[in-house]
Order: sequence, then structure tokens, then C-alpha cells
Amino acid sequence: MGYLQLIRRFRIPALCCGLAVLVCELVSRPYANMGVCDDQPYIRSAQDLANTGHILYNGWASPIIGWQLYLGAAFIKLFGFSLATVRMSTLLVAVALAFLMQRTLVRANISEYNATFGTLALVLSPLYLMLSVTFMTDIAGLFAVVICLYGCLRALQSSTSGAATGWLCFAVVTNAICGTSRQIAWLGIFVMLPSTLWLLRARRRVLIAGAGATLAGTLFIFCCLRWFSQQPYTIPEH
Repeated sequence: MGYLQLIRRFRIPALCCGLAVLVCELVSRPYANMGVCDDQPYIRSAQDLANTGHILYNGWASPIIGWQLYLGAAFIKLFGFSLATVRMSTLLVAVALAFLMQRTLVRANISEYNATFGTLALVLSPLYLMLSVTFMTDIAGLFAVVICLYGCLRALQSSTSGAATGWLCFAVVTNAICGTSRQIAWLGIFVMLPSTLWLLRARRRVLIAGAGATLAGTLFIFCCLRWFSQQPYTIPEH
């Protein structure tokens, strides 16, 4: 097996992107025992979820926070509560996002070198590195957008109708769930999926199945928004 084939098979550039984020963050020692940006009320909600099993808001959050709270609560259950412990759950997502971003750019027919360079330009930027060690929703929201884009690209490049339908369903499910961290990330279902279906309109079975999945995702979003609007101590977005 040649050198280039080995790199491509084991996704070495994408792994290096994720590792670069992890190393830079650990070198910076992100262990401040204080709120960063607005994340301390979000961390409190994760703590309440870990203690009570219920999502409780405290008059601060306009994002739903959603699945991010469950990830933070899982870290609390595993490692005990501290501000740094909850923030490390965001770092895990940031590392995964770096890997996924590089693979998404490659899927968009960008060379491995340029895809890696472009990914590093994003994930090693000061804003990305700072947000990766907070419990803000920016990284989780971006993850929801990128994973939806990846699923749409795979659907467009699939050679069979079954594979295309599967990737469309993957894009809908992941965007619906991951978008619960930050509502604007649901633009994946409202914009990316319809655009992908338009490009796949000649494949009738894929179009019908994808439209059904997108409709189901839309109904899920409206149910989430209705639930959120009825929760005490939330800040509604009209």
C-alpha cells in the first residue's frame, strides 16, 4: 500500500485536525473556575439535569441547549461536577467537528491538502479555540450544520437510491437532534435538505422518501419549539 493510500484509508489528515485542536486546548490549560461568556447558567442547567433528570431553565437561556445538556450531564455523572468538567464535553464536540469538517471539505471535491489547510484555518482560529472550552452553544450548533452538510453531500454522491435515501435520513435525524442546542442550526432541515432534494429531483423514489423525512424533521422542530415555549424561565424567540 502506497503512502498516499495509507493516509487516505486511515483519514490521517482529518485525525490530525482533531488532534491539533485537542493539543492546543490542553496546552492553554482551560481550567478557570468561573463563568466564561454566558456559559455558567447553561452549566447550571446541565447540573440540574444530572441531579434531577429534568431540563430546568433559569431565566437566562434563549437557546434550547437540548442535547448539549445531556452530554454535559453525562460528563458530570462520569467525572463529578466542576465548571471545567462540563466544558470538556464541548471540547469533545470540537475535536469531532474538526475531523468532520475536513472530511466534508474532501467530499466537496477539495484536495486533501486544501481541505486540511482550510479546516485548520477554522479550528485553530482564536474564536473557535476559545468557544471550544466553554459551554456555549456555538460549537454544538456548528456541528449540527456541518454534519447535515456531510449527509447531504453523501446523498448527492450515492450511486444507489437506497444509499441516497439513507444519507438523507441521516442528515435529517442528526440535524434535528443536534439542532436542539441552538435553534438556528435547524436551517439544515429548512434550507440544506430542500436544496439537496431539488438536486435529486430526477430520482423520484429518493425525492419522495427524502421529502417525507424532511417533513418529519420539520414536525419534530415545531414540537420542540412548542415545548420550549411552555417551559418556565425561558427567553422566547419570535
